[in-house]
This record gives sequence, structure tokens and C-alpha cells, in this order.
Amino acid sequence: MMKIKNKLTIRHFILLGGMMLAIHGCKEEELVFPKNANTEVEVSENRPTARPTNLTFVSAFNQSIEIYWPDLSDRVVKAQITYNEGVELKKIEVVKFDQATILQLDQMKEYLINLQYFTSEGTASKITMVSLTPRPFEADYKISNVNVQPIPGGVTFIFPTTSTREIHGTISYSFNGKNYNQEIKGNVQDTVIVHGLTDETKPIDFSINFKDDKWNRNIKGDKQIAPGLMIYKLILPTLLAYVDGNDAILTWKNTTRDPLDIQVNYQLNGINKIVDLKGNTDAVGKLSFDVGGKITILNVTLTTDGTTSPVQIIQVKPLSEIIKSGWSATVSDNQAGDGGGAAALIDGNITTFWHSQYSPSISFPHWFKIDFGKEEILSKIGMIRRGTNTNGFVEYNLETSVDGINFTTIGTALTFDPTKAEWQDYKLPNVIKARYVRVTMTKAKNAADAFTHLGEFRALGH
Repeated sequence: MMKIKNKLTIRHFILLGGMMLAIHGCKEEELVFPKNANTEVEVSENRPTARPTNLTFVSAFNQSIEIYWPDLSDRVVKAQITYNEGVELKKIEVVKFDQATILQLDQMKEYLINLQYFTSEGTASKITMVSLTPRPFEADYKISNVNVQPIPGGVTFIFPTTSTREIHGTISYSFNGKNYNQEIKGNVQDTVIVHGLTDETKPIDFSINFKDDKWNRNIKGDKQIAPGLMIYKLILPTLLAYVDGNDAILTWKNTTRDPLDIQVNYQLNGINKIVDLKGNTDAVGKLSFDVGGKITILNVTLTTDGTTSPVQIIQVKPLSEIIKSGWSATVSDNQAGDGGGAAALIDGNITTFWHSQYSPSISFPHWFKIDFGKEEILSKIGMIRRGTNTNGFVEYNLETSVDGINFTTIGTALTFDPTKAEWQDYKLPNVIKARYVRVTMTKAKNAADAFTHLGEFRALGH
């Protein structure tokens, strides 16, 4: 019996020793922070909505680091945080784990932070080392990361939203000899628009200032930028005016579709007339009013975003043939000694003509280009055949241009009948501004012919 007891006792000791070792091992593992030292930790720029199960570090604004604690064993009574601030070793003890611990740091740099748990008996966990860099003060960050863009007649400033508290600031600038200040309500209204800047050719120096009383910071920054082109300045080049029947027609393009006011002042039979259009947002606008079908002087102003254009003095007149003084013509090819060459197309004489090259033969297409010498308001073009000749071309394409380089197609496969002895006019789908017209002959009357010819070209406009 004694031997049996002794054997049981030995077995009990062995078992008890194993349990003690296990308990000792568990005691240390319970305190490891986290369980494996120097492992990756979660770093966030967003505060958790509730206490997380794992430790969360927040790289916060105003040069601070926020530490949110996990659920801990009841045996943990405090944590110790240490880091170097210059030559000084900072030590912070934490005993409340249900709220964030905030480290206020002096510099914008990477900090090596050591963290350790302690029990009530003074048992320490392993040290966890974390490298973290704080974010700058809010006011500094706002100025460094502002997005500045030109807008029509002004400049927009978009500041990043950094928190929910208001940080007051101002934008200061000079324009036309006057000084201006515009308020910034940082985090409450982070988009600031400066209006009324009518000269897009001159950059403006803007001074930005934020005053953050909480952190006793007064931060300044500078931006230089030219405002965007005023909306009315975008519309003015597209403005067209002409007479159709008894009415004057005013047309324009408003690609931004910003609200547009138009006022027209003129006289009809000695009586002053005013035509007003308010808040028009059509991409392609049109205004008609009675002028008795007469040549009339219009005084036109455009107003967009509270800014009015200078008065535009425009003469409108009924459709008529455009005088050819100052015109010039070029051609794709020419038969020397036959007809009068390119100049014969615009010499006002329908008995002279241009003839494409046939010796040696050059095949279709053939073209000619007319330069009016200046922009004209164009409604129609017309052509007449060469003398009594009934061959030549029967189809053509029509293009127009304001610069002689970029051409817009007005019509394709348009027809021309060389058996007719009168002018053949083509009315453009819309009245346009053009300096150049190009006619490309694409098909011969007789399939065997590689050549073509033409007596005269004309243009009709306002």
C-alpha cells in the first residue's frame, strides 16, 4: 500500500509542477501587449465609434497621437507609455482604459513609442514598440492643402475639412486699386468663392490667414492665380445679328448655360425701343424683334453673374451680296493658259472662268478656297457656270472656317447643274460667321471627265 501511495504522491507532484509551470506561462502571456511584441499595429486617421477589441492608434491633427485601448484583463491596472521628445524622456502612466489617451507632441516627425502593461503586483508585460507620425495643426494643414481654381469672373478656394470645430480665417486681395477681405469659416464652410474679378489677363495675389485660438496659432499663406474668363466674354464672340424679313434676329451660344440677361436698345421710326431678356439658359439662344426690315444700329449688353459687358454696337441689315473687295482665291490645281485662273472666280465677270488642270490630267476631287479678308455674317453662297459650257461638276461639299485652318462641314453631296445658265445659290442651314469658304467638287457630270471649271462665286450675308 505504501508503494502505491508513494507512486500516487510522485505522480501528483509531477502533475502539480506541470500546472504551476502552465500557470506561470499563462501569467506572462496574459500581459503581453499585444501578445507578440513588435508586430504590426493598426494606425488610423479616423476615430473608432466604440472601444475596439484591438488597440487603435489615431494620427490626429494638431500634432497629437490618440490611443484607444482594447478590453483588458482585470489584472491589468496600468499601462506605461514612453517616448523621446528631443533629449527628454517622456513617461506617461495610464490607468483609465475606457477613454482615449492623447499624446501632445512638439514636432512633426516620426516618434518611437514604447508601451507596457503592469499588474497590481508590479508584473510587467513585454514592451511593444510602435513608430508613429502625428498630423500637422489644422490651420497649417488647411493652408497647405487648399485647392485653388479659376472660375468665370472669379476664383474658388476649397479647404480640406479637418474637424467639426470652426476655425476662423480671411482671404485678402487687391483688385482695381481697392483692398478686399473675404471671411473663411473653416470646417463649417470650407468652400470660398471670390466673385467680381473681370480681368482674366492679370494674376491676383491672395493672402490666406487662419487664426486658431485653441492652439494659439496664427498661420498665413499666399496664392497667386488669375481669375477665369467672364461668362459674357465667352458669349460675345458667338453673338450674331441680322435682318430676316421685318425682324432683327440676335443669336448666341452659351455653353455654360449660366443665366444670361440681354438688353437691346435701338430706334424704330425715330422711337426708342428696348428689348429685355432675363435669365436665359439656352445653349443656343435666339431673340427676334421688329426693325421694319431696315438697316438698324443695335446697342447690346450682356449680363452674367451680376456683371455687365460693355455696350456692343452692332449694325443689322437685310441679306445682300457681300462686296468682293479684299477677297482672294486659291485652288487645288489650275490649267495654265485656259481661263483666268483662281482670280477669275471672284473678278465679278461671269465670262471669265477657272479651269482645273487637264494636261496632264488630275482626277477629282478639285477644290477652291475663298478668303473674304475678314469675318462676314454669311447666309448663302452662290455659283454660276462657265459661259455656255454644260459639263463640269454636279456634286460638291461646302466648308467654312474663321482661321483658314480648322474647317466646319456645312453640307456634303450638294448639287450643281451645269446645264443651267443662272446663279445657283445654297442657303446655309444657319447664319454663321466665317472668313473662309472652301468648295470641293467631288463628282463630274460626265463620268469620263477628270476636269471641271466654274465661272464665278458669290456670297450673301448681312
